[in-house]
Amino acid sequence: MKPLLAIAGILLFVSCNKQVNPDEPHEKNHFYEQAYEFLEKNEFDSTFVYFEKARLLYLEKKDSLGVASSLINKAITQADFGDNYGSQESSMRALQYLNPSDSSNFNILSTVYGNLSTVSDNLKQADKSIEYIELAIKYSLDSNNRLVFRNNLALNYIDQKNYKKAIEIFEEIIPLFKSNSTDYARAITNYARIKSTMDTNFNPIPVMQKALKIRKKHNDLWGLNSSYSNIANYYTDKNRDSALHYTQRQFEIAEKIKNPKSKLASIGRTLSLTMDQKEKVFFEDYNRIMDSLELAKTTSKDQFALVRYEVEKYKTNNLNLQNEIDKKQYRLNLQLAIFCMVLIIIGLTSYYIWILYKRRKVTLELAAENRIKENQLKTSRKVHDVVANGIYRVMAELENKDKIDREELLDRLEIMYDKSRDISYEVEDAAEQEVAFHLVVSDLLKSFSNEYRTVLIAGNDQAVWDMCSSNIKINIEEILQELMVNMQKHSRADEVIIRFDYDGSNLLIFYKDNGIGMPDDKKFGNGLSNTENRINNLKGKITFEKQFENGLGINIEIPINK
Repeated sequence: MKPLLAIAGILLFVSCNKQVNPDEPHEKNHFYEQAYEFLEKNEFDSTFVYFEKARLLYLEKKDSLGVASSLINKAITQADFGDNYGSQESSMRALQYLNPSDSSNFNILSTVYGNLSTVSDNLKQADKSIEYIELAIKYSLDSNNRLVFRNNLALNYIDQKNYKKAIEIFEEIIPLFKSNSTDYARAITNYARIKSTMDTNFNPIPVMQKALKIRKKHNDLWGLNSSYSNIANYYTDKNRDSALHYTQRQFEIAEKIKNPKSKLASIGRTLSLTMDQKEKVFFEDYNRIMDSLELAKTTSKDQFALVRYEVEKYKTNNLNLQNEIDKKQYRLNLQLAIFCMVLIIIGLTSYYIWILYKRRKVTLELAAENRIKENQLKTSRKVHDVVANGIYRVMAELENKDKIDREELLDRLEIMYDKSRDISYEVEDAAEQEVAFHLVVSDLLKSFSNEYRTVLIAGNDQAVWDMCSSNIKINIEEILQELMVNMQKHSRADEVIIRFDYDGSNLLIFYKDNGIGMPDDKKFGNGLSNTENRINNLKGKITFEKQFENGLGINIEIPINK
């Protein structure tokens, strides 16, 4: 009965997974469908032939699941008719087309291992049968199929005479079956049979009759064959007439399902029941010897099939392992090559950048040297044109004039001083600009502060100076210095206030001291004249607030283009 359930399982799997199974063919295989039509008619020769035709068609279409399905159905058919060697061979071939890592293959895998368990059980290989049935349970995705496989596992424990383990499994799975299903009938039949073996006082007939009734309702011919066989076996030593009656019923069913093994078993039981004691002894010896010879013959063939499968599997695994090793080695070589290329690129890029840096450094150094030379030449020319010529003129006047105007001479020397100072500032300007300008202003103004004079500064924020161009800053520094020098020379002030502000478009500078102030008839010296000229050059304006005996106030306004 286990082979029939395997066929039903594979049929259910194929019919329920057409949309989700990527390995299933897009076109129907008419040979496969015809094979099932012959199976329903119990025409097993034709069933076998058409499953083989279906396999070839699936193979042509490169449909691995279709090939595996055809092979396992062939294997189940072979097992039903006692061809254990052929069934095992077909099952092993089916495994070659299945991927144990792909869940879409699991149900067919479970069917293959279920059939291998049946074949191993037929060959009296109980340990092997248990190993396969556990694999069938592992891969089965259908809860009912798992119950059926566990039923078969219990039968394996019965073959090992581990009746206690078998009873535990039956008691666990029987409540999980539907009470009117053929699977339920099978389970309770097996449970009753093993229970009566363990407990001679237990009468299994009511349970077996209940299973028989369910099987008749479902017209389960293979199940009826099993029920009649189990009831007949129970009555063999207890009621000869009942045993003959159920044996005859089994024979009739065996003919309908065209199962020679069941027919042979029913005939053998009939002969055993109708012989006298002496003939019965000879007949039992005959059967025992024939069974041993057949088992030995079949086992040797089947073992060869297993060995061949294991060898092929070993070769395949080795090939896969070698392929994986080759892939890993290729990936390692590729990574090493990429790493080396990256290192080379980084090295070449670094070298190129270093060369560019060296060239730029040399270029900058040459440019700096040239600028210094140009500045030196320019400065020397200015010194010659401004200072030397000015001094020469003064010397000429001293030499040619008898009367010298002291004030005029001082003014001329002051002009030369201012011009020489301007030349000096031009040379030092670049270095001074590196210092934050608000610090430059602060240092300049505070340098005129001493123990007798206080200089107060307000609004000297770097944010204001950031809005000014370098040209404005240079001139502002000169303007402030002129104011402070003038204050020190003439004002006699002991308190000076300088405030800076910004009105949105103009820089505002307010100067005030508490000195002697500036008389109305006082003419500007060179210092204040230069200051006024600088402010005019910046398009600004300067306003003097003359307050007699109350100091001096100056307002300066310079436009800022941000």
